[in-house]
Amino acid sequence: MPRILMPRQFLRLAISTEASRSARTRQSRTRRIEMNRLSDEYISACRVDRGKILRGENMSRIETFVDAAFAFAFTMLVISIDQIPSNPEELLELSRDIPAFLISAIIIGSIWVTHANWSRHFGLQDPATLYLSLALVMLVLVFVYPIKLMAQATVLYSSGDALGTDIFALGGWDDNQVAILFIYFGFGLIGLSAILVALYLNALRYRSELQLRHLEVFFCKKACLTWIVVATVAALSCITAFVFYDNKTYVVAAGNLYLTLFLLLPLSQRYAWIRWADRNNKEIP
Repeated sequence: MPRILMPRQFLRLAISTEASRSARTRQSRTRRIEMNRLSDEYISACRVDRGKILRGENMSRIETFVDAAFAFAFTMLVISIDQIPSNPEELLELSRDIPAFLISAIIIGSIWVTHANWSRHFGLQDPATLYLSLALVMLVLVFVYPIKLMAQATVLYSSGDALGTDIFALGGWDDNQVAILFIYFGFGLIGLSAILVALYLNALRYRSELQLRHLEVFFCKKACLTWIVVATVAALSCITAFVFYDNKTYVVAAGNLYLTLFLLLPLSQRYAWIRWADRNNKEIP
């Protein structure tokens, strides 16, 4: 005789069945996200560049999309004129903006080079890589013009208004508004640095699956240190511009803080190499 379930028993059975089904679904999702360990044959077939194995030389769709977005960002830097110069004087006037373009291109280019090198060395295509790459693209496209404004301000101040187009005077920028620009730019640089650090930390998370060498782990940590230093300087600039936004001397100092990167970055790299050499009993390259 078949067993007749009471309503409470039927409800408990249904809940138990649904719970076990959900557990199996979570386990299957986890298995799909997990990355298989790269084989020794694959690692040996990859090229080696200065001690780093190039696991991702074949471009993925993520890297192709990121490259296209950065190309568009460079285009946005160039498109800043209403019409083609009609005489030599207008051409020379437009040429004054070349230094600001070069500085902007170097900033955006350094971010692209970091992502490109990361992709070549690790070749990850997990969900974290996808979302972090999308976030990087969106931030770069949002902060293209603040980056160019910062570059123009740097060129104008450094050259004593001899180079660059004085858009600040034409646009009615005062010291307070320039301080807002420094804060805006600083937050963007902090966000970009955080994403790049997260990419390298994500690679370290898969160190076993990627078969990372000790030197490659060191390079990941060194890259993280580099962008942490950049983010720290950007944060100090933001704080200075925010606290002393009505003081022109301190507003200028907030912008000049970025010049310390020319000293801090080599020092941080040297410190990282010294720590690595001490731990591995090797000479500093």
